[in-house]
Parts: sequence; C-alpha cells; structure tokens
Amino acid sequence: GIALQKKSRQVYCLDGDGALLMHMGALAINASMRCNNFKHIIFNNSAHDSVGGQPTVCGSINIVDIAYGAGYWWAQSAQTIEEIKQLVQEMSKADGPAILEIEVKKGFREDLGRPTSTPTENKKSFMSFIQNGSV
Repeated sequence: GIALQKKSRQVYCLDGDGALLMHMGALAINASMRCNNFKHIIFNNSAHDSVGGQPTVCGSINIVDIAYGAGYWWAQSAQTIEEIKQLVQEMSKADGPAILEIEVKKGFREDLGRPTSTPTENKKSFMSFIQNGSV
C-alpha cells in the first residue's frame, strides 16, 4: 500500500523466510500491483528464529523461482557480502516488484535490544511518517 501511494519513493520490505512462507499469497498480490518502487528483501535462515528457532522448508525450496512464478520482475539470491552489495545496487535500479533473498545463519546477537515502544506508539509514529515524511 505504501509503494502504491508513495510512487516517488523506493519502498523496502524486510521479511524473514518464515513470514514469507506463512504469507505466500502476499507475493502474488505484491507482483500484481506492479509497483516499480517495491523492493522485498527476504532474510533466509531456514528457521522461525524470532519465535523459538523451529525449522522452515526454505532451505530446500527456490524462493527466486517462486517469486518469478508469482510475477516479480526481478529476483536474485545472495550468500556473500560481495553478492549482497552488488545485488542491492542492482535491485535499487530494477523495475517492478523486486525480491532479494539473503541467505543468513540461524541465531541472533545476545545483546540484541528489544522494542521499548508500545504497538500503539509504533502505529502513531508510522502514520506520522507516512503522512508527513517524518516522525
């Protein structure tokens, strides 16, 4: 929705492989909207890491092929820092809905902070950003 309303801005959606699997229909909807400014980045660790580390099937399926099949115009996968840098540059210039799968290791930093704002505060801040371009 943001990409449809803010056509002059690049809109990046950061997603996990578990969320991608649970919301697979969103791929087809994203593609059908044909937003040149929509960029989708999938962090694939083959796990639902944020909720306990349960495995997903994303280590044995081809997300790039699935994205093309759903109608994305550009889709690639990266494993190394060099590939990520190159492909993020390519994706930023790509037409149409674009998706980049970044293969990462399972796990998270021990000192990773947790959110300090409430869902309501996040909603208001997000709405302000969308309306005014700032928080």
